[in-house]
Amino acid sequence: MITAEQVVDTNVVSYLFRKSEWTAGYREFLRRPTGITVLSLAELHYGAARDKWGPERLLRLDELLREFEILPTLTVIAELCGNLRAARHRVGRPIDLADAWIAATSLWFDIPVVTHDRDLEAIPGLRVLTLHKDWCVRDSAYEEREWSAPLCLRDVARGDQAVN
Repeated sequence: MITAEQVVDTNVVSYLFRKSEWTAGYREFLRRPTGITVLSLAELHYGAARDKWGPERLLRLDELLREFEILPTLTVIAELCGNLRAARHRVGRPIDLADAWIAATSLWFDIPVVTHDRDLEAIPGLRVLTLHKDWCVRDSAYEEREWSAPLCLRDVARGDQAVN
């Protein structure tokens, strides 16, 4: 069982780390228990390794990441993620793996996602907390008929086992 009441997107963690203009606003959203996906962890560590961060900066990142609950990686989230990516492809708005994983995690655990990423717009059932002034909840390209196939094909209990 998770204690997180929301999941944070990688871009918001990046804003917090860099102390961007968005930091104060997103800190307000993150007063509730917040989870992070393993794909977000991978993205953040990729950026650090790519840019050859030194030990002090890596320590700051680790300290920031300790604020979040690492959400479980479940087989049903992988299935939901794959179906979400396929559905988005069908409507002409592909979504990358990390964004789809965050959305699938949010949908599966029925918690909102805190994001500044418009790639997560108009996903049926996705609850979003954002400061993005141009965020669009609905899009004419996302009529219900476009999402004819269910995102999750199996009826799996919420107690699905974590992938090792």
